[in-house]
Amino acid sequence: MLDLRDIERFLAVAEQRNFGRAAALLGMSQPPLTRQIHRLERELGVELFSRARRQIELTPAGHALVREGRALLAQARVAAQTTRDVAAGASGRLRVGVRGAARFRIVPIAIRLMHERMPTASVTLGEATTALLLDHLRARVLDVGVLSGPVTAEGLRTATVSASAIVLGIPARHRLRKRAAVDVKDLADESFVEVLSYESIGYHALVRGICAQAGFVPRVVQEVDSVDAAAACVAAGVGISLVCAHLDVPFPGVVYRPLKPPGPRVDIMAVWRDDDDNPLIRPFVSALQHAARDDGARPAAH
Repeated sequence: MLDLRDIERFLAVAEQRNFGRAAALLGMSQPPLTRQIHRLERELGVELFSRARRQIELTPAGHALVREGRALLAQARVAAQTTRDVAAGASGRLRVGVRGAARFRIVPIAIRLMHERMPTASVTLGEATTALLLDHLRARVLDVGVLSGPVTAEGLRTATVSASAIVLGIPARHRLRKRAAVDVKDLADESFVEVLSYESIGYHALVRGICAQAGFVPRVVQEVDSVDAAAACVAAGVGISLVCAHLDVPFPGVVYRPLKPPGPRVDIMAVWRDDDDNPLIRPFVSALQHAARDDGARPAAH
């Protein structure tokens, strides 16, 4: 049986890639940590780390335990919080995961609306990469995910919260900043900052499709794991980025321009499990759609 403390220590080593740094982070000395990791490997019957090089690397089994271990710890935290909420008299609990700029705008408004309509309900909020968020939904760590679509996955239901076009994010001093709209063909020689495909699911394919229709493959100079990080790179002058209008993170040093021709519209989606009977899901999805209208986004088509 896996001990949660063993999982925490393993994840610290996996993230630090160094036993000494992980031990310092955990507030313990290195030798006991090393012994505990060896013991965990013996119990599981696998090697979690390859020690062939100076810097330790995860084995395939180690990568699997990172993914499952994070989900286990998240579920343990949820269980503890749910217990406290029930003791405090909460009449229901909804666990929400969010990805992208929706967490700054639409989701906070929706949570406020939920508290006004159902004051004894508890809504907890967490952030994860898109792929991990979907894993957490399937593992029942989360009840609802809010992310950029399209999302098509077996066993999951979706509802469109809002939709908007893809726009161009460029440094504030870029040569194209004075144009009211930018022709996609004029971007063929630009350096692109791109969100990793496994982090953005269908959004990545849409961005690549815009470039393909204009007759070029984007020259990617920087890959990032979030729209926030893309905006930071654009602000630093690393390159340009194509983002959804509802994900145009207000970042100093970045300006946004519409594209010619307009690209496909991208949805913000609410996602939940087909078999989840949590009575707070539908009210929360409705609150998200109302929040999108309050935020000025185009309301979802019904």
